[in-house]
Formats: sequence, structure tokens, C-alpha cells
Amino acid sequence: MGKNKTELLCNENAKPVVRKKINTTDMRRFVSFFILSLILFSCDPKPGVGWTRDIYVPVYSTISSVQQYDVEPAKPTEQAGKIYAYQNYIFQNDLYEGIHIIYNKDQNPVKVAFLKIPLNTDIAIKGNYLYANNYTDLVVFDITDPQHPQFVRRVANVFPQVNQDYPPFTNVYFQCTDKSKGIVVRWEKNDSIPVPNCRR
Repeated sequence: MGKNKTELLCNENAKPVVRKKINTTDMRRFVSFFILSLILFSCDPKPGVGWTRDIYVPVYSTISSVQQYDVEPAKPTEQAGKIYAYQNYIFQNDLYEGIHIIYNKDQNPVKVAFLKIPLNTDIAIKGNYLYANNYTDLVVFDITDPQHPQFVRRVANVFPQVNQDYPPFTNVYFQCTDKSKGIVVRWEKNDSIPVPNCRR
């Protein structure tokens, strides 16, 4: 009885709560505006701070061409990747292009050759063997003579596909890829074409 009396006194002293009726018309307008804002700002956002006028276009190739490797003369590094030291040599990955072979005796590095492996992004060395990814395949080279790597074997479909749907840069425009044209092996800058629809 005492408990019920206390509850009754509390209820008598409590201020009434006034609930406002929700205007369904205003709610619909707000939801419509919110959805429209999402559509406008998510589908075609305007370039913000840091955007450039740089335009990149994809370069296509066939799967048979992508799987070809070659030892070429030394050349400049474009996009430096992983580095491995082996005896008096350094092997440096150049992203999506291949591997620079650098002679490093007496701490005086000199590029001596380039092992072209399209879409290569990673390398490893164990013993006298160099392992590298070539698109989705694993390729193995004997580097007993580091300046003249010898192909040993290919293991197909070891890796997931390298994502080449967009260039490896940000705040740039680029031509949208077309898979019917083949595999994108690299991106080239071309500011002479009209500004494309794709950007990142």
C-alpha cells in the first residue's frame, strides 16, 4: 500500500508530457531532399582540393603478350617497388613493368639490365631462384648469373588479378576501361584528349 501511494504521489506531481504531432508532409519533403542530396553528391562529385587536369589512358594487351618476358638493357625506374639484395646485386621491382637488376659492388649501384615481366608487383628470392608474379601466374628464374636470368617454370593462376581498372594515382581523370579491348598493362598520361568521365 505504501509503495502504491508513493507512485501515486509521483504521478500527481509529474508534469504532463505534450507530444507534438508529426507532420507527414514535412517528413516526406525531408526524406525526398535527403535522397536527392545523396544522388547528386555520390554519383558525380565535383573535384575538390588537390585535383589536377592530368588525364591517363589505358594501354591494352592480350594475355599471350602479357605472359612474355625478356631481358632488356637497363632503363630508368618509373614506379619503385620492393627491393631484394642478392650477393653483389640488388633486384628492384618496377611496378607493373618488371625488375631492375643492379650491380652493387663496393656500395656503388649501377643498373646493368632489366627483366621485363608485365604486371609484376612483387618479387622474392630463395637460393639461386627469383620468384615473381606475372599477372595471375607465378614465374621462376634461375639467377645463378644475375645479369642473365634464365626462365625455369611458370605456375598458372596462383595470384588474383592485378586491379588495373584505374591508374595508380589519385586526384586524376582517366578513360574508363573496356575489358573487350584486352588486359590493361599500364597507364599513360595524355592531356591532349577531352576530359573523360572517370576520375579518382
